[in-house]
Amino acid sequence: MTTAQASTPRSTPPAQPTEADKQLLQFAQGVELAARDLYKKAVESGKYADDELAMLTLFGEHHNSYAQAMNGLIGKAATNTRNESLYSSHVGQLASAQSAYASLQALENTLAATNTDILGQLAGIDGARILASIITIEARMGAVFGTLPSLSVTSALNAGANSLAPKIAQATVASTETTVAP
Repeated sequence: MTTAQASTPRSTPPAQPTEADKQLLQFAQGVELAARDLYKKAVESGKYADDELAMLTLFGEHHNSYAQAMNGLIGKAATNTRNESLYSSHVGQLASAQSAYASLQALENTLAATNTDILGQLAGIDGARILASIITIEARMGAVFGTLPSLSVTSALNAGANSLAPKIAQATVASTETTVAP
């Protein structure tokens, strides 16, 4: 960084979500609700032993909490509806424990990638804080599935997971920055 860059005033990012942030956080809320419902479906299948059931229940509750946090942040802009496309792409893979674990691990990797992508697009600090805290937990939940006998930690560290995040442009904000000629 040059001395000129260091002395140039920067505009402070907003704390509250911008309109574009709200759209991104609505999307994030929808994928979290889809994840919650997938875990609920797995729990209700009756295919899991006590420890597995506790883990799946806890993971579903995490996703519900993430959706609630976003709801609190965006208020009336919240849609509180799950992302049907994400739900539909995973629900059929919950037939057996092995396929369910692989699907849920892929889900966690996808959510971590999606929320990381959304984080990079947010202007507001409050939304960024919430998503940053969620991303680390989702990555850990994906890693937990890698410790199960039918999967591997390598599959949990899948850097190739695709983001589902939409690209939404932020509105141009007036800046107080000035450029001084040398």
